[in-house]
Amino acid sequence: MSKIIAFKLPEQLSPESYAYFTARVSKARRERLTRFIHIKDAHRSLFGEILVRYILCGQFGQRNGHIQFEQNPFGKPGVSGYPDFEYNVSHSGDWVLMIWGTNEGALGVDVEQIKPIDLEVAERFFSVEEKAALKSKPAGEQLDFFYNLWTLKESYIKAIGTGLSRPLDSFTVQQRKDGGFSLITEGELMYFQTYTIAPTYKAAACSSCPTLPGSASFIELNELYFW
Repeated sequence: MSKIIAFKLPEQLSPESYAYFTARVSKARRERLTRFIHIKDAHRSLFGEILVRYILCGQFGQRNGHIQFEQNPFGKPGVSGYPDFEYNVSHSGDWVLMIWGTNEGALGVDVEQIKPIDLEVAERFFSVEEKAALKSKPAGEQLDFFYNLWTLKESYIKAIGTGLSRPLDSFTVQQRKDGGFSLITEGELMYFQTYTIAPTYKAAACSSCPTLPGSASFIELNELYFW
């Protein structure tokens, strides 16, 4: 079964802690961190890689200095030398999520902070069926439903690893009568799961295997020092 871990960024990260963690990520990541204008953006990027290294070292006994990353032609990340290890990372607001598994097929995860938006954005990115489903919801439920669909669609795009070369409106995520969600498209069987991370966030995962976890595991900052 694949697993999901969720990490909440600390309200304050000391210079010593920041130095500790930046020393343990790749040179490319360290260079990227210097280009962020807002420190919280840097923290999200930093801990996205830290979570992957934490799992590889703690669960698989890898030495941190030996871990190298690669990307497919569309930018989906992987770990060099570990073709059976699939993972995906997402971050928004205060939260960083990682899904991972071995021999679990394609995996994708997405988390979004719920903010007021113009729901007309659905006209650009949702399928005809999804737009109709959104409009059928009572006004007070539409924002919540929008973010459900958005995170599910993003998790699917991230799982298949083709980036936005696959338009978001080219497939449909449909809510079933039992409250779950299914992918409506030809020739693909994918599985979805939604997660409660925090009251003002939506999170979802997608897999080509029916083994998504029912919940996420939460990890604290102090746990990340011991690997």
